[in-house]
Amino acid sequence: MSTSEKSRQSNIDTPQLPFEVDGLYILLSNRGDKSYTFHWSLYLHQSPKLGSVYHLLNDIDTSTWRFEHLPNESVIYDQALLVALKIGVLNPTLHMPFLDRLRQIPIVDSVRFRERITCRVWLKEALFALDDEGYIMLTRSVDDIEAEARNLALQNKSLGRRTIVKSGGSQA
Repeated sequence: MSTSEKSRQSNIDTPQLPFEVDGLYILLSNRGDKSYTFHWSLYLHQSPKLGSVYHLLNDIDTSTWRFEHLPNESVIYDQALLVALKIGVLNPTLHMPFLDRLRQIPIVDSVRFRERITCRVWLKEALFALDDEGYIMLTRSVDDIEAEARNLALQNKSLGRRTIVKSGGSQA
């Protein structure tokens, strides 16, 4: 499959990115002032114009993290979004169990990945659990998927574009 078949791009000023209904994506968003760090979240695109974002936030204070599930109509237009890495497709009957499972991901420092909790580390823990329980089928390690997403976000930030890409490490 050529790069053009695997990736759908838009310049930052293009209003909308085309997501696949029932597609599950890792989103990396530009933090602006922190030039090469990103906000990491999961996104389930549930209809042509609506999806749900699942992520950790530390907006109350920098040491207290909380899980947030937010129905969202603006991801397809979000100018801070750098990359959407497709990692799976979820049958609509799995949408609620998927949310329930994400709520169970511990919000603590990761023993598995040996890192302090952040939105990125929580996402890695979620990927591990979702793969282990059959919600998604990863063909590479969680660390490989993380590197793939980070490299795409870095490239897109420097080129001023946004992309939707099917992960090379999943059976999406």
